[in-house]
Amino acid sequence: MTAPGNHPDGDAKARRLFVALWPGSATARALAGRVGRARAVCGGRPMRTDTLHLTLAFLGTVAGDRVPALSGMIRQWAPRGGELVIDRVGRFDGPRIVWAGPSHPWPAWLDTLHADLWARLERLGFPATSDRFRPHVSLLRKAGPGDLSVLNAERPIVWRPRRCVLVASVPRETGSYYEALAECAMARDGIL
Repeated sequence: MTAPGNHPDGDAKARRLFVALWPGSATARALAGRVGRARAVCGGRPMRTDTLHLTLAFLGTVAGDRVPALSGMIRQWAPRGGELVIDRVGRFDGPRIVWAGPSHPWPAWLDTLHADLWARLERLGFPATSDRFRPHVSLLRKAGPGDLSVLNAERPIVWRPRRCVLVASVPRETGSYYEALAECAMARDGIL
């Protein structure tokens, strides 16, 4: 899928890109526990611990000559973050994805972060998506039916994101593999 405004026209260096909040090892392990329990309930293809993330912007296939500007923007950005409570497990039925995320309303800083990122992306020529922002961490793909209520009874995961990462996704037979192209540290209360 190519995002609007991106026309790689056979560009061999074109990359499938997204920008995401990336968990540290303790949060990734806690989320991986949810992956295992969700799989026990629904089956499906589990996300690997090293791929767990919360997508802020999916850019689609981007021409290789646009990647340096995106990388530079991410490296120079000092987004403000805060605490995020992952207290809900849900399902996107169409794509058969089971996810974990914050209850609505989630913290205002997350919407501010999302809007700030898209404003910066638009200045680089990436039009904002009309899709509603639904912050989540995908746990399973190709999930079957199952009662997720038992997972919603679990203790919440408290996450204080420290990294925002520009990522290239490389699809393979065994799933997608990710390469971090650029990252920035999250500021909290004005402090990096």
